[in-house]
Amino acid sequence: MKKLLPLIISLLVVGTSLQAQVNITIELNAATIQTIDPSGLYIAGGSGFGSPGDNQLTDLDGDGIYSVTIQRDAGFSSFYTFTNGACGDYSCKENISGLPCSDPANFNDRFLPPVFADTTIKACFGTCDSDGSCTIPTDSINITFELNTATIDMIDPTGIYLAGGGNFGNPGDNPMIDPDGDGIYSITVRKPIGFVSYYTFTNGACGDWSCKENLDGLPCGDPNSFNDRILGPVEADTTLLLCFGTCDTDGTCTVVSTDILEEEAYKISLAPTIARESCMLIFEEQAVYEPKELQVVSLTGIVMESLRLGSGGTHLINTSLYPTGIYYIRVSINGKNHNFKLLVQR
Repeated sequence: MKKLLPLIISLLVVGTSLQAQVNITIELNAATIQTIDPSGLYIAGGSGFGSPGDNQLTDLDGDGIYSVTIQRDAGFSSFYTFTNGACGDYSCKENISGLPCSDPANFNDRFLPPVFADTTIKACFGTCDSDGSCTIPTDSINITFELNTATIDMIDPTGIYLAGGGNFGNPGDNPMIDPDGDGIYSITVRKPIGFVSYYTFTNGACGDWSCKENLDGLPCGDPNSFNDRILGPVEADTTLLLCFGTCDTDGTCTVVSTDILEEEAYKISLAPTIARESCMLIFEEQAVYEPKELQVVSLTGIVMESLRLGSGGTHLINTSLYPTGIYYIRVSINGKNHNFKLLVQR
């Protein structure tokens, strides 16, 4: 009996260890996907499912249901999402923005609560069905907001957000993303056909709305609704090209400086603010006749151009040799500075 005691204890330890593990089976109905990416379908995200490509779902019997079983410690929980492909930038992830199973504070991912026993999750790509039935909504549309941030001197570390209007929550609820670093932040939300709402953008997750864009006095700001923008009614999938703090609707972000210099309104504008080969400084009214100093500096502090300008109505800045990135343009007249932000992209 004494010889058997260590063996019994070992078996009990092993049994206890096994009981501390749970099997989580994910069954994903792909009926809502028109074309399965050749690299496959994956579960990813959160703290427990890695990146697209790490945890592949397979369909061995060809019935359109892709599955995988993952073993985790009892009590495991995590946010997660599904991706159609092994995209490193999550561009192929499902879009459930605005649906009840998405968390806008966590990239619109799903949430798996603590699991204490073997569990099977039945899901559908891009919908919130929890029985695998995949009811495809036919009365909703996708609204994509693309926001050019060229008018912002410094992006808040907490990010850029869509907010307001009673439908888009508070600053911090709907984060916008810029995966390719081109200064264009975007978010796609799913809303009912005919959706109408006020909305605004914020540079940061400020609880007091102090970081929201200022549209006071501009035609796209409604003074009766906190100078917010108005959207809708939206009847079909729509993409909006917008600029932080301006009313541009093509994403070009024409920035106009109206600093008061020696009691005169010197007007200077830069167009476009997203350039490939060149952009133009335009001097109006008295600014045409004043001598000016121009300096172009990269985001890392490299002076790309520094020169004096005589009188004249325009000055062409050749950006064809500039590396892709953000640049600051400073025009000085009589010791006063006019600052602009330029994005060069190829």
